[in-house]
Amino acid sequence: MDLEDMHNEVLRAFNDSCVIATRHQHRGRGFRPEADAFYQEGSREIVVRFDLPGMALDDIELLVDRRELVVRGERRFPGGEGRVYQQVEMDYGPFERRVRLMVDVDPDVTTATYEAGILEVRLSLVEQETGARKIDIQTTETGGEAS
Repeated sequence: MDLEDMHNEVLRAFNDSCVIATRHQHRGRGFRPEADAFYQEGSREIVVRFDLPGMALDDIELLVDRRELVVRGERRFPGGEGRVYQQVEMDYGPFERRVRLMVDVDPDVTTATYEAGILEVRLSLVEQETGARKIDIQTTETGGEAS
């Protein structure tokens, strides 16, 4: 075995071990977006912001169910032919994040925007309970709806 063959063998072994470790790591922990929730002073709404960097809008689903906001989707691993990862620290995989709102909200008045990796949801407070409803997410670039 010459030096080049040995070098290629080491690279292949390194890549195989990183891929196995990465797959194992992400199955156990997975991606979980961080969220902030706050009441907007002077208005009757609650704002919830999710940190979803690098995600495509088509990979995100948003639901409102009574006193709970649900965001789910999948942050895909950017694998590619010929890539040899030295290090993988970002989390990937399917996720579902639920935020308890502690108040009733009106899904008909709820709006959601996605810009620069931040999903912002604005929910209007109401007195009566409402049923679950899917919310369309809009981008500020197009001003249109996407789902």
